[in-house]
Amino acid sequence: MNTIHRKTIKESLTLKGIGLHSGKTVTLRLHPAPANTGLVFFLYRGISKVRIPISLDHVVDTSNATTIGDGSSNRIQTIEHLLAAVHTLGITDCILEIDAVEVPIMDGSSLPFWEGIRSSGIKELEETIEPIRISHPMWVVDGDKYLVMLPSDELKVTYNIDFNHPLLRGQSYTTKLDENILGEDILPARTFGFLKDVEALQSRGLALGGSLDNAVVLTDDGYLNESLRYENECVRHKILDLVGDLAVMGRPFLGHLIASKAGHALDISLAKCIMSKVTGDELTSFKSKRVPLFSKSEVAQ
Repeated sequence: MNTIHRKTIKESLTLKGIGLHSGKTVTLRLHPAPANTGLVFFLYRGISKVRIPISLDHVVDTSNATTIGDGSSNRIQTIEHLLAAVHTLGITDCILEIDAVEVPIMDGSSLPFWEGIRSSGIKELEETIEPIRISHPMWVVDGDKYLVMLPSDELKVTYNIDFNHPLLRGQSYTTKLDENILGEDILPARTFGFLKDVEALQSRGLALGGSLDNAVVLTDDGYLNESLRYENECVRHKILDLVGDLAVMGRPFLGHLIASKAGHALDISLAKCIMSKVTGDELTSFKSKRVPLFSKSEVAQ
């Protein structure tokens, strides 16, 4: 693979939308950052702000979305759609300011984030970043759900979903995941949910921002939406979520991902498994390349 340079955005960018759960307007601002800053959120609380880096160590919840926090009560949820766009465009360093505890849902996909970042421009930095490569299969399993990553010189995915719904039984999709394919075939896929679940959530004061403008909504035997962006939009969105969740690792990654009925919890579990192994391998490799300060004969004396 060609050398991968770290990247940031050229100009600051402001995106506004509503929060999926609160239904309130959220302002998200992205700013250029120096190399090795990483991806860092600043959550504004009145006149103060809280720093929350995007990393596996800061993931605090994966129940309905991927949520990061600072170890106390400060949290930012639903970061995966934004991160899918950030990963696709190779952005490694960026400051993200937000005035609410959830990233705006926008149209339910990653498309608005992807288009916004592209319009602001992308700046290639001098520093490089090493992609994550694995040398042997790795997997996580939860009952009949599983997520596997196989060694590969490119990023690709085979994803299967199987919901108790006539339109979502045994739906699967296999594709390479380069920047063009992600931008055209994956990032525009919208989040989806079942009408009965949406109604139950709204009765509890949740999903107040959910609508046909930002989600594919399924009835008992069909869709409420007049049309879909893809015939298999739901499984494509699951791939979007997977890419966004794994982007929390903070590095480009290569491999063949094989998923069946996975979700945020398994995505993050696999990411932790990968980083644990990769960090150990890279540390061992580094140690083997070190030049000793003293020869064995000098040490013996």
